[in-house]
Formats: sequence, structure tokens, C-alpha cells
Amino acid sequence: MAKKAVKRPAKKTQKTVSSGKAEKIAYICAKTADDHMAENVMTLKVSGLSVIADYFVLCTGNSIPHISAITDSIVKEVREKMDLRPRTIDGVPASLWTVIDFGSVIVHVLSPKMREQYNLESLWGDAPKIETLKLLAKKSLA
Repeated sequence: MAKKAVKRPAKKTQKTVSSGKAEKIAYICAKTADDHMAENVMTLKVSGLSVIADYFVLCTGNSIPHISAITDSIVKEVREKMDLRPRTIDGVPASLWTVIDFGSVIVHVLSPKMREQYNLESLWGDAPKIETLKLLAKKSLA
């Protein structure tokens, strides 16, 4: 007698978040990168230009251990402050480019060489740039 297939519900990944929550996640990511001495931290608001995310956070790490530390710290901070885990983390520090996908926020941690080579700021040139210092100031006043 053959076993009857059991239909299981799909695995829950991540809830869709509001734009205010997405901005808060982007802020936490940018602040954490800045706190860990990432260079050229930049937040791009891509919500009107892309269906894959509301914000991109770009930052530069100067070495493999630095990229690893920035990536690990961002994941930890978002988990602690927002109770949110990344959908996926793609790349490893040794690849000199790590992508952390929180759904509404995608974080790119790149080496200087990769940052220059792929020039994501130019690729998403139509996206409004949110200066991290302004974002940090706005959140610290709230």
C-alpha cells in the first residue's frame, strides 16, 4: 500500500514590511556598518525603481575580516532590534562582495575594488541617495 502524500504548508520566510519599517531596517544596517568603520556608507531608496527592495545599503570593507565583521554585525543588529533574519546571505567575505537580503532592504558589503568595478551607485543613479548622516540624525531625533 502506497503512502499518501502529506501536503505541508509553505515555509514562512519573511513578512512584507511597511515602508516605515523598511526605513528603520535600512537605518539599522547603515548605522551598524558605520559603527564598524565601513567606508562610504550609502543608502539608496529604490522603492519606485525596483520591485525587489525598497532600500539598498552600500558600504565598503577594507579586508576579508572587515567585510565579515560588518556582515555579521548587521545580521546580528537587525535580528536583535527588529526580530528579523535575512532571507539569504549571498557571497562570502573571501569573494569580496557579500549581499544580505532582508526583503525590503538589501545590503551590499563590498571591497574597494569591487565597489569601484561594479559602481552600483551609478547603476541605480536614478535612486534618491539618502545620506547616512542625515538618516542617522533623523533617527536619533525620533
